[in-house]
Amino acid sequence: MLLKKHGVKMEEDFLVKLENCKTQLVEVSERALGPVKEAILPLQNQEAGNIKKKLLDFQRKVAEFRIKFQQSCPYHIDQSSI
Repeated sequence: MLLKKHGVKMEEDFLVKLENCKTQLVEVSERALGPVKEAILPLQNQEAGNIKKKLLDFQRKVAEFRIKFQQSCPYHIDQSSI
C-alpha cells in the first residue's frame, strides 16, 4: 500500500471500512446510473453510426482527391534531378 510505503500506519478496521465504502459507492452508482445508461444507449449507438458514416464519407473524398491529384499532377520531378 502507498500509505505503508510512506510510514503511515492505519488500523485494520479502517481499511475494512474503506473497502466497504468503495463497494457501496459502486452499488449506489449502478442503481442511480443504470437506468440512465439504458436510456442513452440508443442515442450512443445512433451517434456511433453517424460518426462511421462521416468517416466513410471522408475516406471516399480523400480517395477521390488523390485520384484527381494524381491525374492533374501539378508538379513534375525529373528522375535525372534526383
